[in-house]
Amino acid sequence: MGKFWDKIIKHSAECAVAALSVLLVYVAGQLAPIALPLVDALSNRVLLALMLASLLINVLLALLIYYVTRKSPLRLKYGIYWDTEKNPHCPSCQKPVATYDEYDAGWGYYCKPCGKVFPLADAAGNNKKPAEVVREL
Repeated sequence: MGKFWDKIIKHSAECAVAALSVLLVYVAGQLAPIALPLVDALSNRVLLALMLASLLINVLLALLIYYVTRKSPLRLKYGIYWDTEKNPHCPSCQKPVATYDEYDAGWGYYCKPCGKVFPLADAAGNNKKPAEVVREL
């Protein structure tokens, strides 16, 4: 049922963005007869400065959006991926995993999407406790 509501919200947001886009185009069309004589009155030097300022602002906004929305890099340690905040992630699908606990398959992190338990173990197969691993990160 959660996926249904996620799709409803996504499509509602798409419709809202489409409606706002149409409204912006309409407003721009209404303002064009007023703005064009003002643009003609400006010198080429001022227009070039405005264009460069606009370009710089757009590049800065694009960089800001990139840095805000990018995923933090995951690091593999003892069979589990860890993010920069030391949160465990599934080694298969890289989604956050549940708490470290004892499950039917033994001690480990349970990944709900994969349906598997992933133990914390070193290269020799020795089990590790989450507190030990977090200290080493």
